[in-house]
This record gives sequence, structure tokens and C-alpha cells, in this order.
Amino acid sequence: MKNSIYLIVIIFLVLAGCQKKPRQYPNVTFAQVFHELKWNDNFANVKNILETKYGLEFTDELAKGKNKDNFKVFQFEGGKFSGYKCSEWRVTFMNDSLWDVLIFIPSESRKKCAQSVLDIRDTINNLPYEKFPRINYQWILHDKGKAIGRIQMTNSFGRGVMLFISTNKFINKYSYR
Repeated sequence: MKNSIYLIVIIFLVLAGCQKKPRQYPNVTFAQVFHELKWNDNFANVKNILETKYGLEFTDELAKGKNKDNFKVFQFEGGKFSGYKCSEWRVTFMNDSLWDVLIFIPSESRKKCAQSVLDIRDTINNLPYEKFPRINYQWILHDKGKAIGRIQMTNSFGRGVMLFISTNKFINKYSYR
């Protein structure tokens, strides 16, 4: 009887010591995304950056193009972006070239979500790039006179903030209107 109690206590202590600690993610900034993720990078390079530098975990290939459409969407979990904990990142590739990045930042309440939108908007407005703001929380960013990408932010019905960071391939003369 005494031996079984000792055995139960030892097993309990071992299991209690094996609990996972909350994962700490490095804080990723807009500048890092535009500097480290190159729009023509292939999946292997982007996956390496997302996993090693940003601490994300690859989870799934979500979509694949049909017929002549050669696009793929991959999902990663975790991360921290602009000071906020992320639930997922989705990256889209067209012909094995990075096309866009979608980041979802969950929120506990509508009020916190609205505050997150305002905080992230201020962060975007303070980026060291020339910005061409557009309606509905959209910005086209330029560095040294060259378009480097577009940011679009949406409030996902009070559940969180979605950031869509896309390649400069979407930018044309009509984008500035």
C-alpha cells in the first residue's frame, strides 16, 4: 500500500513537471515583414523565416489552385505581431512566389478590438515609409520612391483584427485614387 502511494506521488510529480510552458514569441514588426519577407521568395525560404525568426508553427496547406491557377495557401499558428498575440498567419504563393500575408489578431471583446485597430493604425502611420492612405484602412507604402506593398486592416466583427499585407504587384495607377 505504501509503495503504491509513493508510486502515485512520483507519477503525479513527473506529469506536473511535464506541463507545457506558454510559448514566448518574438515581436514581429511591419518593418521586419517588409525587410525579411521578399515578395519573390519561394515557400521554402518564407517557411524558414516564419518558423525560425518569427517562431510560428506550420499547420496546413489550405488551398491549391486548379487548372492553370498555380497558387497555394499555407497556414501557420502562433506568433506576436506589433505587440499583439496572433492566432494564425496565412501566406499565399502564386507560381511559388510570395503573394500576400494575412495575419489574424484575436480580441477578447469588441472594445479591445476597436482599441487594437486604433493602435495598429497609429503604428502604420508611424512607419518609416512614405504612405499613400486610402479609404477603409488601406495604405500603399513606398520606400525610396518605389512601391513596396499594401496594407489593409479590417475589424472582424469585434472578434479580432485582420491585417492583409500584399505584394506591390497589386499596385497600379488606379490604386492611388
